[in-house]
Amino acid sequence: MRGSDSMHAKSDLALRLKLLRKERGLTSDQVAEAVGVKSATYRRYEIDTKPKDSIYLALADFFGVTVDFLMSGKVPKSEYRLADGSMYRSSCEIMELSDREAAFVSKLRGLSQEDCDEVMKFIEWKKSQSGTK
Repeated sequence: MRGSDSMHAKSDLALRLKLLRKERGLTSDQVAEAVGVKSATYRRYEIDTKPKDSIYLALADFFGVTVDFLMSGKVPKSEYRLADGSMYRSSCEIMELSDREAAFVSKLRGLSQEDCDEVMKFIEWKKSQSGTK
């Protein structure tokens, strides 16, 4: 049973690594070079090979996530006070995004704060036109 738990965790890690890489529009060769491993080695991480501890640290640093996130997919729960004074609570567990949603998020990340604000205003306007909250 222990082996199957370990295999499941590796599979989840492989999926997270692939998702993080694709969200950033990178090739496996680019990630491999950035974290200091051979391309074939990194590709095995995205299939099911568990990296060494030092590589976990390099991967987490490169992708801007925690080692805990890489291993479990969970991010600490957080509360944020929004500009209007209301509280926003995020459990921040990774959630499944459709390919379209992931592409949208990826494009947003490439925009300046000012451009993101414009996009948000447009979305709010569009929702008001359709009556969607």
